[in-house]
Amino acid sequence: MRKKNGELSVETRAQVEILRQERYSLRQIAQRLKISVGAVRRTIARKSETGVNATKGRTGRPKITTRREDNFIVTTSKRNRRFTAPEIARELRKSRRQPVSDRTVARRLQQYGLGGRIAVKKPLLRAANIKKRYAWAKEHQDWTEEQWKTVLWTDESKFELFGSHRRTYVRRRPGERFHHECIVPTVKHGGGSVMVWGCFGGTKVGDLVKIDGTMDKKVYHNILVRHAIPSGTRILGQNFVFQQDNDPKHTSALCTTYLKRKEEAGVLSKMEWPPQSPDVSPIELLWDELDREVRKCMPTNKEDLWKALERCWNQIDSQKLDKLVKRMPRICKALIKAKGRHFDESKLPE
Repeated sequence: MRKKNGELSVETRAQVEILRQERYSLRQIAQRLKISVGAVRRTIARKSETGVNATKGRTGRPKITTRREDNFIVTTSKRNRRFTAPEIARELRKSRRQPVSDRTVARRLQQYGLGGRIAVKKPLLRAANIKKRYAWAKEHQDWTEEQWKTVLWTDESKFELFGSHRRTYVRRRPGERFHHECIVPTVKHGGGSVMVWGCFGGTKVGDLVKIDGTMDKKVYHNILVRHAIPSGTRILGQNFVFQQDNDPKHTSALCTTYLKRKEEAGVLSKMEWPPQSPDVSPIELLWDELDREVRKCMPTNKEDLWKALERCWNQIDSQKLDKLVKRMPRICKALIKAKGRHFDESKLPE
């Protein structure tokens, strides 16, 4: 068997020696071990010359950086995960007589497991909100699938005509993807050309509303009256569970009073939502799905973009919505396991 560098392993060399002692020919040994005759010949010569089967040590080119400088490179990167190799190299050159290349610094970072990766974009969690996220997950961990199907998920989102959000690269080791120093905090509704409000519950979408101008408490109150509550009643029936995030316009006295009246009338039950938790809400994934479908339409102006949004929204597959709802118990388990902190969506527990 060969190593990745093409050399025979110590075990294979030992087998060559044993077969040679049993008076097998070089060709027979090669056929039996599936290696070349030349490799057998070199292995026998190596053993005769050195007395061992281990690979000879190689001196190689001496390292240009010292152990202390390697520690400086690693420590500097860990203190600021967004430092690039050229930036660290510039700092290192300030204390050296001989120059060191950017590539050398990049190699040292790779050797210590600090490879460049795209930073995950997540809300920056405060300690108090981590506790609230954990408490919410504990409260809902025993909810059945039928209970989750009674929730009307609501949110606003902006959709862009051109381009995509810039990626940020950080240095991190395996397993550090969700380390707080390796995350880029997101700003909700950053950039875009058309803003919409939408909702879904169970396997059906509700209204999709285009928002013109500034979205304030009065605009949101109008959406509650004309779209949110009618959509929830239409697709889920009376006493559905209403979900919204903690945006200030959502929690204004005007909107809170209106929802409280509807709750007292038995129209809905309001879900207390944990702050800074877009990663928990399934409608965030629905927005991503909608964005992918709309981009296939290649809209060229705002009017085309809005028409594409309406068309793709009404064509959303009910099975996709069902999967988003069925995902919620696993979200709760992941949030509990993470103690309220960020979790890896690609590794949700079964």
